[in-house]
Amino acid sequence: MRNNNIHDFVIRNGKIIDGSGKKPFIGDIAIDDEKISLVGFVANSGKKEIDAKGNLVTPGWVDIHTHYDGQVCWDPYLTPSSWHGVTTAVMGNCGVGFAPVKPGDENFLIQLMEGVEDIPGAALHEGIEWDWETFPQFLDAIDKKEFVMDLGFMIGHGPLRSYVMGHERCQNQVDASDKEINKMSELVTEAINAGALGFSTSRTILHRDIYGKYVPGTEASSEEMKALAFGIDKAGEGTLEITSDWLDEEIEMSWMKEYVDKSDCGLTFLQTSGDAAKTILYAEEHYLKGKNIRPQFPGRNVGLMFGLESSLNPFIQYPAYKEISNLPLDQKFEIMKNPDFKNMLLSQEPDFESEIEKKLADESNTKTREEITKDVQLPTKLTANYKTQFILGTPPNYEPKKEDSIAAISLIKGISELEVMYDEMMKNNGTNLIYAAFTPYENYKLNFVEQAYGLKSSVAGGSDGGAHCGLICDASMPTTNLSHWARDREAGKKFPLEMLVKKQTKDTAETFGLFDRGEIKPGMLADINIIDFDDLNVSHPKMIHDLPLGGKRLVQNATGYIATIKRGHIVSENGTATGILPGNLIRGKQISEVKSEISKVSLFDRTFRLFFLKIFKIYWSLSKKKIKTTIA
Repeated sequence: MRNNNIHDFVIRNGKIIDGSGKKPFIGDIAIDDEKISLVGFVANSGKKEIDAKGNLVTPGWVDIHTHYDGQVCWDPYLTPSSWHGVTTAVMGNCGVGFAPVKPGDENFLIQLMEGVEDIPGAALHEGIEWDWETFPQFLDAIDKKEFVMDLGFMIGHGPLRSYVMGHERCQNQVDASDKEINKMSELVTEAINAGALGFSTSRTILHRDIYGKYVPGTEASSEEMKALAFGIDKAGEGTLEITSDWLDEEIEMSWMKEYVDKSDCGLTFLQTSGDAAKTILYAEEHYLKGKNIRPQFPGRNVGLMFGLESSLNPFIQYPAYKEISNLPLDQKFEIMKNPDFKNMLLSQEPDFESEIEKKLADESNTKTREEITKDVQLPTKLTANYKTQFILGTPPNYEPKKEDSIAAISLIKGISELEVMYDEMMKNNGTNLIYAAFTPYENYKLNFVEQAYGLKSSVAGGSDGGAHCGLICDASMPTTNLSHWARDREAGKKFPLEMLVKKQTKDTAETFGLFDRGEIKPGMLADINIIDFDDLNVSHPKMIHDLPLGGKRLVQNATGYIATIKRGHIVSENGTATGILPGNLIRGKQISEVKSEISKVSLFDRTFRLFFLKIFKIYWSLSKKKIKTTIA
């Protein structure tokens, strides 16, 4: 029997930012039976105690946009997200995943994941056991493993469409039949009843497999989308996740509005291109009316990292670089130190023609020369905008100034942009990286974040933890959100810590019906970060080779996390894992012992904001003003 005078764990004297959005306060936290039992003044002692005086105490981060679907098979620590205070991760985003799968179709799903999320296919082949077929069987397989954090999964449109239609005809060449649509809808319901947190789909032309084909579901009919959405509704819970260009806005909005109007289930989306005003304002209006509709926004540019080890740099299509591109970094660096090699490389032009001819000769090719030419030239085009490529610095600055751009440095030094790129990538023994800001970066300011985070409905998302291994390094975004937007920003206004914490704890948790976490109050899970805010930083990205078969990935470490606590257990101290693995598979909506529901906006606030929205919509329609989207 428990000694009522002793708590399992007590955190004392911390500056508590509880996740509710309320102002910080100094207080203690008692933890018993893996849950928070008392907040405020704790008179009794704890079996274990931490004095958090001078430090922030927050809920653990709830990251709802990750791609650890394969990594869960070999990495119980889900790095690098666990290095950045994440205690709950949701995966199965962007319509890709590994269940359901028919025997023999595993390679097709790996190719989808490799193409869309830049995760090495060889690593996935080596690391995944494939001891499942259906989505419920997949959850059962994951449930047998131990993890440092809680994991939630969505069923993805890609594997679902492949499973029902067959992988040879599922990629948008033909519409699904009524029978196939009904079957897919039934499987969505089955998955959610088994514990899936929702259903995800990709509706963006940015997402393609390794052969350049759109992922299954990109061009699925409104009838199909509506049936799958209401497959969630039939289960009575769950969230629809959409990554979309909204290119055919009226059609997309039509089926989405029907789902929002008729269902009490959740909706979250990331807008990847186009004019986001209609979708974002629609989301804000209906959230204020009580709907769980949540647009996701990253707290920094979704930027690419160019370097000698990354998947892309300005020279990858130059003949001289092609000859050495597959060499180990140390050998490549030694060659590139030679001034004669540098001069030769800089005198060359990209070799497109040989690659075009090779693709045309491929018997499986179905594209025209013009289409292939566009595909082949794309890497060079992506690296050519030197005005929005930057020296990232240490610690990295994700809102860099114009004078930090490659174009500006080129003018100052009187040398070509390519030579600047060459010189910068050669620094630190060839490990240095150039940051290319690919989201709208107007006037060298993150204006889109200022707009987005001002919305009540918006949540922090888009970290892509586990994905884009060779080109993007955004799993550290929860750390950047606090350090940059509350402390370091120079280009514009800052945000209160309490607002930022809420955006990536309570708000993200509620997006997927996780009402038992994301807030520091009695009855909630004891998922907590203790942070030295002055020391909170992310490191310069680096390439490591720790995936199965030595696969590479870009990662960032963090400083400032004194402790990360999961279910009342310290899982990390000063950036070092303790080896304790208390994480669970999340199965469906999670209700706390205390009353918990989607955050309600006060009547006054709701009325004022709805009135303001009406005025803004009129202004927007008259001026044709565009709210910029998060990804260009």
